[in-house]
Amino acid sequence: MSGSIIKFGVMADIHQDFMYRAEDRLKEFIEQMNRQRVDFIIQLGDFCFPTEENRSFVNLWEKFEGPRYHVLGNHDMDRCDKKTIMDYLGMENSYYSFDCGDYHFVVLDASHLFIDGKYIDYEHGNYHRYPQAINHLTPEQLDWLREDLAETNKTTIVFSHQNLESPYNDFNYGLRNSSEFREVIREANRKAGFRKVIACMNGHNHLDGVKVIDDLYYVHINSMSYFYMGKEYETVRYSQEVSDAYPLLPRTAPYRDPLYAVMTLEPGRLTIQGRESKFVGPTPAECGHRNHYGGHELTAKISDRILKY
Repeated sequence: MSGSIIKFGVMADIHQDFMYRAEDRLKEFIEQMNRQRVDFIIQLGDFCFPTEENRSFVNLWEKFEGPRYHVLGNHDMDRCDKKTIMDYLGMENSYYSFDCGDYHFVVLDASHLFIDGKYIDYEHGNYHRYPQAINHLTPEQLDWLREDLAETNKTTIVFSHQNLESPYNDFNYGLRNSSEFREVIREANRKAGFRKVIACMNGHNHLDGVKVIDDLYYVHINSMSYFYMGKEYETVRYSQEVSDAYPLLPRTAPYRDPLYAVMTLEPGRLTIQGRESKFVGPTPAECGHRNHYGGHELTAKISDRILKY
């Protein structure tokens, strides 16, 4: 079991291009992470479009005084191909791993379509046209993951945008080939003789929650900005002027404050220090929404948790 203690900051789904004053949210996160001197930060996707106007947003991210890591989200490829956003963010690979202290971290990329026996990168929003083919880890990526885990003896956490716990269906935008992924993890832990992989963390669903499958924590990191309800729940939140400037925002339930978390990893324990806020305007339940999704209640928070392993 790893012996050192490290801290890292996590945020997800800020949606710079959809959210009112998203830069203020990112600024607070970066200032807090620098103040707390965490060992690294990571964002779990749906960050921003690769435009000249968003350079100041990326520059804010780069003001963190330590290692910074990106996970690709589906919306990051709404207006470009995958290589364009990777170049814009300075990513050499869409999936990769790194070490910090006595711990190992893996970043995965599930933004692939599977059509007619071929895996196709998300690009220019093509995933909208093929909802039954989205959210796949390629066989090459699963082979790489198997080898990567075999080469480390360190306690490991896996990051992704889409959740890895369960397959995609009408109630859960998960990984289509989640069973293949979970078998790789089971094999790695079985061969190691201990719980090498202890947790998977994802964004995408804009939820706060934890599920346990095969003695592994699957942790949903809530959006920094909002929960998306849909066009049937449109409500003016900040002002009509803001709604006109951000046309998707009325379909969401925004959070008053930015949500993010600080994770502390130590032997036998993962501690999540989250944040709690309130909805701007009526809550999802007050809008007539069912107020749950993917097995989790809709909340404007990331919960404090202690997860033992």
